[in-house]
Amino acid sequence: MEQFDRQFRGYNRLEVDDYINELKQQIQEQTETIQSLQGEIDQLNEQNTLLTKELNVHEKTNEEIARLALKEASELIEKAKRNANMILKESMEYVRGLSKDMDNFKQEAIDFRANVVKMSEDMLETIDKSEIFSLIREEKEN
Repeated sequence: MEQFDRQFRGYNRLEVDDYINELKQQIQEQTETIQSLQGEIDQLNEQNTLLTKELNVHEKTNEEIARLALKEASELIEKAKRNANMILKESMEYVRGLSKDMDNFKQEAIDFRANVVKMSEDMLETIDKSEIFSLIREEKEN
């Protein structure tokens, strides 16, 4: 607290006036500082609001991108499953066809063997009935 010199009828008026002027100057400077800081606070609040909005937009965009990516991934998985099932079905049909072909080849081999046996028996019978073998048999008997 400021101490003023005492004079007749109170304090020295010039000192008091000077001190009041100093206080006014300090108050003016403090007021300007407060106004400046309030302006900065307002700017920072605006920037904060803009950054919050931008952050919200980024978050929503990221969520949408993630949602779309999951949707696309699900669609790709479903498509892959359908393709796999189709390939499996075609493979099974191919294997069934091969199995039928194999059964046909087996039957043809059995039939071929039976024909060869029949032809061999017919040939032996024909040979046995031929004149040459009749003569050979007669010769052996004599």
